[in-house]
Amino acid sequence: MKITRRLRWLMAGGMLLMTLLFLLFLFFATKSFLDLWDRLLLLPHWVFYSYSTVIVVVVGFSGWIIYKLVTGGSSTSAIKRTVNKPVTEANVTQEIAQIKEAGMDTTPLEIEIERLHERKAAGQVHIAFFGDVSTGKSSIIKALLPSAGVEINLRGGSTREIREYTWQTISGDHLMLTDLPGRNEAEGTLDAAARDEAIRAQIVVYVTDSDLSRSQYQDLLELAAFGKPLLIAINKRDQYTPEEQTQLAHRIRSRFSALPNSITPDVLFIQSGGTEEIVRVYPDGREETVQRPRKMDVASLTSHLQTEIDNRLEWLSQQRDTSVMHLVQEKLDSTRDDYRKSQAEKIVRSSTHKAILGALASVSPGTDLLVQGVIGTRMVQELCKLYDSPVSQLDIDQFLNFSQGQLQKSVPVLLAVAGNGLKAFPGIGTVAGGLVHAVAYGLIFDALGKSVVRTLEQRGALKAATAAATFQEMLSGNLEERTKTFARLVIEQYRGK
Repeated sequence: MKITRRLRWLMAGGMLLMTLLFLLFLFFATKSFLDLWDRLLLLPHWVFYSYSTVIVVVVGFSGWIIYKLVTGGSSTSAIKRTVNKPVTEANVTQEIAQIKEAGMDTTPLEIEIERLHERKAAGQVHIAFFGDVSTGKSSIIKALLPSAGVEINLRGGSTREIREYTWQTISGDHLMLTDLPGRNEAEGTLDAAARDEAIRAQIVVYVTDSDLSRSQYQDLLELAAFGKPLLIAINKRDQYTPEEQTQLAHRIRSRFSALPNSITPDVLFIQSGGTEEIVRVYPDGREETVQRPRKMDVASLTSHLQTEIDNRLEWLSQQRDTSVMHLVQEKLDSTRDDYRKSQAEKIVRSSTHKAILGALASVSPGTDLLVQGVIGTRMVQELCKLYDSPVSQLDIDQFLNFSQGQLQKSVPVLLAVAGNGLKAFPGIGTVAGGLVHAVAYGLIFDALGKSVVRTLEQRGALKAATAAATFQEMLSGNLEERTKTFARLVIEQYRGK
């Protein structure tokens, strides 16, 4: 109780002292300001306004600096640029112009848009037949176009290129039928050319001869993500009874109805013809394997396509345009990512090279990143600019400080590993000091740059703590092999001197 009472008296005395000091400051400041104001009023007007302008500029500039230091430089604009941005031809064309100005190759993107315009001008309806290998895509086209000369082969994967056929329906509509390669010919992965062609079509007929497998289901989900209406044609109808057909169609639709924003596919059964192998048994017991033609019946498919064209052609064309724009946007993003990765590698490699040159005369690598602070700061700035992520000097300093904290524990290990790595080179391994430090700096800056790149790719902005943790992980990863690489580089630099 006695201590509490004493603390209260001390706090009261401190508050009284602070109040007196503040009042004293206020009196002197007021007197000085009033004296200054009286003097300014006696001066010519141009001097008065010039002096006032200087004061306003200084206060404003100081306020701006304080704001930047407190906020740390917002880095969210680069993320907002790609979030909820509508994929329209105008926006995509604008982005193409931007990346072209940056030096990226935009020829495939421009060709894609030009191809879309040509198809719209031609006015043809494009129908793509897509699906797994040996499900009967070519046989269906043969049934629709008996005079088209479509070759049917019993061996799987007979269609290894994209083929187009013109079909005029009974109603006089001109359709372009595209026979795409089997989806799982390339080690079970969706062929890029076939996938892109399916996205360019107004209608995609996904052909299968059984219930959907996992890979087929994923194919359909991917096509649906591009806004394609789903039409599933189940071939070899004669293998299913009417009850089994109803159950199979219901099971396929139910797999899509359980998804958010469900897209209910149209399911129909056809018989594409073709041939089948049978075993003929003769009265004398002999057996012979022969081929016989299958009955063709694609009337349900023909009727469905005609109904779609008559009732929803404009909507199908709009969906086609939208899906192509998403395809161009996807390729645009891939082009930008590839360009950024290649340029980021160049920036990291160049900065690491400069750090090695500077470290050949250094005596304490890693213990103070300020020794190479200019190079490190410049590298981070260039990488953030490359990834369109504004960054402040405060962010960079914070990241380098975090990284230096992570580095303190690793420097002895790096020096030891660098020394052992140099011992593998006769005549050079005995040279200590600068060479060991240079190898260590090579390891440090390589990991530093790559950690920034990974953070920018994953987060869209420089997150100091995250990047520093990634830096520590990369610094210790594959250390022996990386040490040999930088040891060779350092020795080349040393001999070149």
